[in-house]
Order: sequence, then structure tokens, then C-alpha cells
Amino acid sequence: MLTSLSVTVLVVDDEPDVCWALETLLRRNGFTVVTMESGAEALRWFKESTPTCRLILLDAKLADIEGVELARRIRAETSCAAPMILVSGYFYKDDSIVQDNLRTGLISAFVTKPVHHGELLKAIHAALSTEKVSH
Repeated sequence: MLTSLSVTVLVVDDEPDVCWALETLLRRNGFTVVTMESGAEALRWFKESTPTCRLILLDAKLADIEGVELARRIRAETSCAAPMILVSGYFYKDDSIVQDNLRTGLISAFVTKPVHHGELLKAIHAALSTEKVSH
């Protein structure tokens, strides 16, 4: 059984207050958290180290790249297969961009800002329970 203590979550959001809030919520629920404030920083981290994150929370609108484009680049340019949850104050769940990327499996879930703690935790646990385990 997967426990949150064994799970590292990468949070990519260009708003420091959002990073802090998500990190605080996740740590209180037993997750290990790494935060990054740009897509470039996240890509560099994946390419220059051997990250062990099991889940990625991506802001849909970063200052340097769109969240969906960052998700595509993570899949194309790195070996990371961790599920990704798109977090946005700009899109809604029924937007075509969100629906298309949920359908193709690029993102595992979508959560709106302001983030409701219960909704986020439910999405995280659902994404982790269906995660593809690669050996």
C-alpha cells in the first residue's frame, strides 16, 4: 500500500504564495514536497538530476511556459512518467484544452484555483492510485 510518506510531489507555480500554500497542505498530509517557480527550472531539475517525484502539480499559466506545454516537454524530454495534475485559475474543467489533455492522458486531473484542500487531496490520491509503475 502506498503511503504519502513515500511520495515526493513536485509543485511548479510562479506564485510564491501558491507554492507555499500547496507545500504546507501537502506536508501536513505527509508528502515530501519540492517547489519550483518556473518551467525552465523544473525541466533543468529533471534533466540534471535523478528526481524521484511521484506526482507533479503544474500551474496552467507560468511566466515562462504554459503548463500543458511544460507537461508535453516533461514527457518528451525526460524519463519522468509521474502523473501530472493541472492547477489553474484561468481554465475550467470543461474547457476544451483541459478535456483534451485529460482524454489523452497527458494530465491525470484538473483542479481549479482557489484550491479546495479536499478536492486537491482527492485528485492526488486518485492520480497516485492509477499511476503506471515503471521498473
